[in-house]
Amino acid sequence: MFICTEKLSHTYMPGTPFAVEALRGVDLSIARGSFTVLLGPSGSGKSTLLQHFNGLLRPTAGRVLLDGQPLGYGRRELQQLRRRVGLVFQEPEAQFFSETLFDEVAFAPRNFGLEPALVEERVEQALQQVGLDDPVLKERSPFQLSAGQQRLAAIASVLAMQPQVMIFDEPTSGLDQAGQQKLFALLQRLNRVSGLTVVVVTHRLERVVPLADYFLVLDRGRLLMEGPPEEIFLRVEELRRCGLALPPVTELMNDLVAAGLPFSTTLYSLEEARREINAWRKKVAYP
Repeated sequence: MFICTEKLSHTYMPGTPFAVEALRGVDLSIARGSFTVLLGPSGSGKSTLLQHFNGLLRPTAGRVLLDGQPLGYGRRELQQLRRRVGLVFQEPEAQFFSETLFDEVAFAPRNFGLEPALVEERVEQALQQVGLDDPVLKERSPFQLSAGQQRLAAIASVLAMQPQVMIFDEPTSGLDQAGQQKLFALLQRLNRVSGLTVVVVTHRLERVVPLADYFLVLDRGRLLMEGPPEEIFLRVEELRRCGLALPPVTELMNDLVAAGLPFSTTLYSLEEARREINAWRKKVAYP
């Protein structure tokens, strides 16, 4: 497995009256090249877990391994780790500070000491990947871009380091429907065309389920369940007990089955449900 945790625990403000145990003995594995979705109610430890994957947080106990090697936390080790594992926060555009889009995307490669020609090559490639390679846009202030373009610019700034893993914490936060659709299409391309390992925290299950290979479900700092979608979404009552909802289409199909209709409860998209319902209607009409 590519990313693993072993008995990973993290406590904020340990040894004080304000100590909070955010992760409790988490053992998990994420395969190279997979598209993994991390689910859990608010306060379950999702963001804390993500920040362990690229060394922003150090474990209170246990360890994280990348490609079979335990993470190191020295300055040089962290630099190398963050070139391999990119993390995109919620609303990362709030951290923009460069005068132009080009300079914003170039910041990390320059900071890591890459040669100017290689920096330019990396920036051009990253902007092309996210669809922002218009020469006019490159010279525009990132603050003058639309909300969707700003999110893509933030992703490009991580892609410019050519990571092996991209981690997204609620990447569609604040985006309209069109922006969400465009963003998930990008994540799909990064995973299936570019071969990046993708890890996503999101509540937009109806969009992400068709893309995902594997799900990890956290609850109160523990790994509650893991597996492919067809296994996870059969455990309806467990999901509901920890405050998680099924994708809307899956909820609908469960309701129809509860009413006695012969449908599958492992459908996640509107297109799949439409096909199954239409097939059933034809069968009833022409037995």
